[in-house]
Amino acid sequence: QAFPRLARFQWHKHEEGGLNDTRPMIIGHRGSGIESTSRGLLIGNTSDAIQQGIDAGVDWIEIDVRLSRDGHFVVFHDYRIDEKTTGKGKVKELDLQQLQATEIRVSPAERIQSLDQVFTRFHSKQRKWIFDIKVPGIEAEVLRWIDEQVSNGKLLTEDVLIFGDYEILTDYKSCDYALGYTALGKNRRTRLNVLFAPSNIIKQCESLDCDYLVLPILYADQSLVKKANSAGLRVWVYGSDDERDLKYLAGHGISGLIVDRPKSAVDLFRNAGRRTPVADDM
Repeated sequence: QAFPRLARFQWHKHEEGGLNDTRPMIIGHRGSGIESTSRGLLIGNTSDAIQQGIDAGVDWIEIDVRLSRDGHFVVFHDYRIDEKTTGKGKVKELDLQQLQATEIRVSPAERIQSLDQVFTRFHSKQRKWIFDIKVPGIEAEVLRWIDEQVSNGKLLTEDVLIFGDYEILTDYKSCDYALGYTALGKNRRTRLNVLFAPSNIIKQCESLDCDYLVLPILYADQSLVKKANSAGLRVWVYGSDDERDLKYLAGHGISGLIVDRPKSAVDLFRNAGRRTPVADDM
């Protein structure tokens, strides 16, 4: 939400291209975005947010994963809970019980969910999940949890994507699941590479054996997108729900749109050919 919309910068380009006959993947960003009761935030990862993404008919549900102090996976984006809940503190320094004693600032109020709770409530056959790992050093626990769901027949290997920045994904490089390199993060050097040395970003993505390059919309430069596509990478973009942006991106090499308003995006592309989110996207 912090990135200016592409439409403000590329009005002249919007007339150069548009929809082709194949629609991109639609990914529910943290399920969807729910208006906060304060500060004008969009808050995802809640039950309502995930249900709205499912109801919209998205291809993938993306959620953020952190680890509580007592070893439970929780579905929450920020490293601190101060801004989005009535509580205070870092997720990693609080037990699950302490985290769930707070209320998320949405109406009606909700509680922070564990990954087990989300999966129990919302998973169904052929539902596809993206786990955006927000902290390093928990790969053994993450892969053990996913492997267990696969071995129990609750998940298919191709129904899982793992997202993360370069440092996090280094530990997942040899796993059995497709990876998505979220190339921006807080690393200034990476930001400069995205803008001025796109080949370096491609090399980093390839060194991680990633299938997907995930970019904020403002950094989805045509040169970078073309280089990524030529290297066999799918480029997914987040940061705008403006239909002009989405149409433009869909016609210019972007194969996935990560959106906070999934129903609008699904409706926008309803008449375009539907891509089947299976083997050719893994």
